[in-house]
Amino acid sequence: MTEDGSKGGPRLPVWTWLVVWMAVWAGVPVATSALLYGTFNGGAALLAIFLAINILVCIWEISLGARITDIERWHHDPEAAPERPRGSLYFVRVTPRELLSTGLWARVWYEYAYLDPSYADRKSFGFAIDVGNGWSTLIPSLVFLFGMTIEIMPPVALGLLGALIFWQKFYCTCLYFFTYFFNRRYVGHSFGRVLAAVGGSNGIWLVFPAIGLWICLQLIFEGSYSVIHG
Repeated sequence: MTEDGSKGGPRLPVWTWLVVWMAVWAGVPVATSALLYGTFNGGAALLAIFLAINILVCIWEISLGARITDIERWHHDPEAAPERPRGSLYFVRVTPRELLSTGLWARVWYEYAYLDPSYADRKSFGFAIDVGNGWSTLIPSLVFLFGMTIEIMPPVALGLLGALIFWQKFYCTCLYFFTYFFNRRYVGHSFGRVLAAVGGSNGIWLVFPAIGLWICLQLIFEGSYSVIHG
């Protein structure tokens, strides 16, 4: 492959590809729904944004399970220093083909393990719950995103599917925060960094699932898509 990525597509910073991802996986469903039903619903748009993020994170979580040996070595083994990733993942220039690499997304967890070493420990709750979330909610999240966009199933069925997804995320995030603070993993880190990196990155898995649960209950109780397309 050449330096400019000619054999694998354009070589751009990871953050740029993430912007493209959100434009496709959140922007297209919102625009499609607006065109089909002639309305824009703020709650549904927020859910589309969250689901786009979650689908991406599911891929990251699957990568965590696939590459935990590398992450543990990078984090714990002094002899791994020559191969240890350098710099922030989000500024690494990659091609679309390289975005499919579990090795690339393993760097997310290697960097996060600085704040929470449980992600460099295959025996930890954090490792187990995130890998489990990746495998168990990837397809349901895709189905729910398509279902809320083009009504591919009865509203009650979609509401039940979504309630399962969003409750799992809300509950498991509560447990994660409990284990993080109960085990005092914040010790040695500044309040601002913990608030931004741990609270901010995980907090959306409390706020958005709560919104999702409310919308799903309306789908179930009302038996219509008016809460999304009304």
